[in-house]
Amino acid sequence: MDVPAPHALAEAGPTDGRWSAADRIAELRDLAILDSEPEPLYDDLVRVAAYVCRAPVALVSLVDAERQWFKSEVGLGKRELPITCSVCAHTIEAGDLLIIPDLTADPRTTENPLVTGAPAFRFYAGAVIRGSYGIPLGALCVLDRVPRPDGLDPEQTATLLALARQISSLLEHRRTLAKVAAREAELAASERRFRVMTAAMPQMVWTTRPDGFHDYYNDRWYEFTGVPYGSTDGEGWNGMFHPEDQERAWTRWRHCLATGEPYEIEYRLRHHSGDYRWTLGRAMPIRDAEGRIERWFGTCTDIDDLKRAEAEARKLAVIVETSKDFIGLSTLEGAITHLNEAALTLVGLPDLAAACACKVHDFFTDDSRRVLAETVMPAVRREGFWEGELAFRHFVTGEPVSVLYNIFPVRDPTGAEIGYATVTRDLREAKRAEEARDLLIRELSHRIKNIFAVVGGLAALTARSDPAAKPFVAAFRERLGALARAHEYVRPHSPDSAPPVAGQTVLGLMRLIMAAYEEDGRSRVMISGDDAEIGERTATALALIMHEQATNAVKYGGLSTRAGGVSLSGIREADRYTLTWREEGGPQVTGAPSRKGFGTVLAERSVAGQLDGVLEHDWAPGGLLMRLSVPLENLRT
Repeated sequence: MDVPAPHALAEAGPTDGRWSAADRIAELRDLAILDSEPEPLYDDLVRVAAYVCRAPVALVSLVDAERQWFKSEVGLGKRELPITCSVCAHTIEAGDLLIIPDLTADPRTTENPLVTGAPAFRFYAGAVIRGSYGIPLGALCVLDRVPRPDGLDPEQTATLLALARQISSLLEHRRTLAKVAAREAELAASERRFRVMTAAMPQMVWTTRPDGFHDYYNDRWYEFTGVPYGSTDGEGWNGMFHPEDQERAWTRWRHCLATGEPYEIEYRLRHHSGDYRWTLGRAMPIRDAEGRIERWFGTCTDIDDLKRAEAEARKLAVIVETSKDFIGLSTLEGAITHLNEAALTLVGLPDLAAACACKVHDFFTDDSRRVLAETVMPAVRREGFWEGELAFRHFVTGEPVSVLYNIFPVRDPTGAEIGYATVTRDLREAKRAEEARDLLIRELSHRIKNIFAVVGGLAALTARSDPAAKPFVAAFRERLGALARAHEYVRPHSPDSAPPVAGQTVLGLMRLIMAAYEEDGRSRVMISGDDAEIGERTATALALIMHEQATNAVKYGGLSTRAGGVSLSGIREADRYTLTWREEGGPQVTGAPSRKGFGTVLAERSVAGQLDGVLEHDWAPGGLLMRLSVPLENLRT
């Protein structure tokens, strides 16, 4: 029989009806044995085979696709040969043992280069080496340069077979060691991944044995607690609990160890600062294939800030729900998401579900709805806030509800707008109070006017009975009329009762107020300088301030003497308007008053609060100098 050509064995069918050459080659690759380093165990077995069989050459030969490779050899001096030189390739075809007494006489080996040329082998005996599931991989063989007609004796044959089985066991052991090494490498890699993962986690991470013995904590644990590494292993962590939480936490932990239930509990854990912080403790058992607990994996999460925030949120929720103001939230599209109880009551809605069926614009009267669309929402999108007086509608009665409405955007943590909020105040009670106040003021004003009229009437009666007093009475009544007109600007007003100020100016108002202080047809207050238009609020504030100033001048200053007087001048400079009051000819001024009167305090507050201006007094010996400086744009309000 001719020696098979290269690849011929790989292409052959199963050697024993079950295994193919491809199975053998795959098994050799899986073992990773080919081209491995020599190993003493294999070398010892080869030497034993050579010794027992009295052979000069012994080999552990593994048959690859195109070569036979020797894991160990004695007497050959080579690590591999081409498959064309392989006699062991025939051994794995033959069964467990192949003995060829004379290689020159066997048709399978007569043309083998190892027979026809150096080293001119003549005898061969080989026992099959098998892998897993009995796959033949090669042979433990002995060779001699002289024929052996009797082959091997029984002891040699048995020994060769036993040694081959031992080599088969070594190969399987190699596979086992490789699996163990791979498993250990996998475990080591898994351990590295676990430690990297736990080091990256923001939570404190710990593990225990099945009995609950703590054997690992990540760095977060030691950073949080500040304890030395390893000091809380075993049951050492029990001392980290708040005394009030210790027994409760351990009772729950022991229960979970006994039942295998997941562990979850909130407790206070001692921080490295010495404070106790609320922590969420969790643990899950890790089980093997049979369901037995191998380890516990646990975490501790610092929730102290969260609990504080939740407490603050609860307080805020109580404030919102108990507030008398209308408090509401909506989406950017205007869908209602929340209204407090006061809001529901204000507009006559039965519950939140009914409110959530509405849009924001449904809450307003027709007029206010137009203001909402044309003024309010554009201002909110432009400036982030709007506040002003509008009218809700009552959903049951349809009546308008006057409110001080505001609206502003609600943002998420990234700053993106996610909706709108409002804290709106019911103005009905305030308006009723304002109406009552206005009624009282009108009544008082009416009575004051009556007093002016009565005084004027008495003066007229005096003039009729004493013709010589007529000039004095006429002047007196004119001054009294001017004082009455000035009074209309000084007293508080409602929008309906305020005197008309359209087209009114600073100096025009000053002339109206100071007309009461003319004497013998001569004005005691000289008014000059730049003028500026004023609005309703400014007119009231200026009238109050200058009326108070004139009253004080009559009592103590430049208008308290016949020779005295006042100059009142206005100057426009850039974006400000300055009104200067200068007294002359009055009593000598010895310095600022020891205390401010109520009128002066009220005047200063009016300047600062209503006009956003500055009021300055210079108590010069020759007379008071007062400067009132106001932004020009504020004069028109």
